[in-house]
Amino acid sequence: MDGLGVIPALQEDIDFEDTLGHTYRNRSEADFIGTSITETRWKWAGITMAVLFALLLGQAAQLQIWHGNSFYAQAEGNRIRDEVIPADRGRILDRSGTVLVNNIPAFSLWIKRDVLDDSDKYLAAIDQMALLLNEDVHELHDQLLSSDGLSDELLVTHNMPTAAALEVLASPEAYEYLRVEAGVRRYDVDVQSQTLSALLGYTGSMNEDEYAEYRQSGYQKNELIGKIGIEESYEQVLRGFPGTRRVEVDAVGHPQSILEKRDAVDGATLTLHIDAGLQAMIEAHLAQLENEQGIRNASVVVMDPRDGGIRALVSYPGFDSNLFMDKIDQDQYRALLEDPARPLFSRALSGQFPSGSTFKPIVAAAALDAGVITEHTTVLSTGGIRIGQFFFPDWKAGGHGIVDVRKAIADSVNTFFYMIGGGYLDFEGLGLDRMMTSAAAFGLGQPLGIDVPHEASGFLPSAAWKNEVKQEPWYIGDTYHVSIGQGDILVTPLQVAAFTTVFANGGTLFEPQVVDRYESQGKIQDIAPRIINSETASPEAIAIVREGLRQTVTQGSGRRLNGLPIPVAGKTGTAQWHSTKENHAWFTGFAPYDDPELVVTILIEEGGEGSAVAVPLAYDIFDWWFYKE
Repeated sequence: MDGLGVIPALQEDIDFEDTLGHTYRNRSEADFIGTSITETRWKWAGITMAVLFALLLGQAAQLQIWHGNSFYAQAEGNRIRDEVIPADRGRILDRSGTVLVNNIPAFSLWIKRDVLDDSDKYLAAIDQMALLLNEDVHELHDQLLSSDGLSDELLVTHNMPTAAALEVLASPEAYEYLRVEAGVRRYDVDVQSQTLSALLGYTGSMNEDEYAEYRQSGYQKNELIGKIGIEESYEQVLRGFPGTRRVEVDAVGHPQSILEKRDAVDGATLTLHIDAGLQAMIEAHLAQLENEQGIRNASVVVMDPRDGGIRALVSYPGFDSNLFMDKIDQDQYRALLEDPARPLFSRALSGQFPSGSTFKPIVAAAALDAGVITEHTTVLSTGGIRIGQFFFPDWKAGGHGIVDVRKAIADSVNTFFYMIGGGYLDFEGLGLDRMMTSAAAFGLGQPLGIDVPHEASGFLPSAAWKNEVKQEPWYIGDTYHVSIGQGDILVTPLQVAAFTTVFANGGTLFEPQVVDRYESQGKIQDIAPRIINSETASPEAIAIVREGLRQTVTQGSGRRLNGLPIPVAGKTGTAQWHSTKENHAWFTGFAPYDDPELVVTILIEEGGEGSAVAVPLAYDIFDWWFYKE
């Protein structure tokens, strides 16, 4: 061909030149560039890819089909938070409407639970909390470790300082692990009476045993409950019913919107039989007794004999229950525990003391009903009686002369009660069993069922008890001692007040009540009086004993009360309890005599003679009640 020459026949693996001098090399098909993967390798690669795809497909199916609902719920949980709306606790009022316990604004502090699993976050959060609350890091650490493990957040305190709470609310980004919630806390209103504290009680955090009990009623671990007094016994009524809300939150947990809400129902408002002014007046008089005579402990119970309503319940000294409303300082708590006057002890309810001569009216009523004596039976008191080598004295040297049952009550003649209780020579007395049966009918030896907790039962002895416990037989001297309210018999001040109401109202023993009524959502629920026993003694025996109690004031050891414009009846008592310490001083009585509306029972521990220290206080109480401005 022109210009190109003749191209030689192609031969395998030989070089050739064209007419222009270019050199070419002829190559076979096998020498061209291509893949080095063999067909077998392509086969195994395909199988591997298919297996991997199947595994991925299976995992996706497992996540979306089998566990889809679970993961969806978890995702929603990160977006939606369920919160409890606490109900405001019910208020507590006295009989005239004076507010005794109320709620005041407060802030609570919460920490996210998952922070505890990250040491860096946890250390940062606990340092922040210690600064905000001015508390020790180690104490906060111990508190968080003991917190409930069920909720997404842990409650740190219900009573965060306002300034610290506002700081967190103003800078949430600086406190991303903490949350502040506005709410209320409990507060005892100042009514110049710390002796109301044991009666009203206080609220506090649940321990493990309490939580195990209350969770059955729907309580959350972080809720506060009533610990003592009315706060404890009326817990379910005061608490109300918490509400709920579902809140949509952002990625860091800040609320964005409320999706669903059920409002809380506030607790009921309680109205008490208590008169706060009377309580405060009694406390002030006892404080004066302490300053003037060094008396440290006393109990005063004031009741309405017509229904058992408690007008005042004083255990002196008292304490400030506001100290317990969140978390009491350890030094303050130790000081209360170590105080020899035992201010935390509700002595009017839980104290058990020898009754002294206040027990004699019960013995007299029992002897009248048993036919041991009549209203005309007389006994010659010459200063006491002797049994063998033992002498059982009257309190008055030389005795009281000839006395009947009314004068024996009025002058508290021991000889008369020795004889009607235990007998003497040919005179057959009641004996221990009949005395104790009558005492039980008047409410002794058992709790009366007052609507606040921790009431003591007192104690009525028996021959079997003494033989078992003291490993001694029961002697006639033991019966003599019991018949005048000494020996092994023990009573509470509340029990003495309760059996005094029996003589005041003509024979009915009422269950003592502190709460009169409660109101919830506009509805008022009255608490009806409850009768324990309407057959304590015959009307005739009650009437004769009442006359003796009246003579105590007109002619006997309570004559100071005769200066009041209203007629008063009552009984003094002096109870021996220690060989080297002063006797306890008792007075119990009622007024007006013809139509009683108030029973007053006073115990001054180590006060000496009841007529000297307890009667003057009774005078002031009756005077204040009937003639206050």
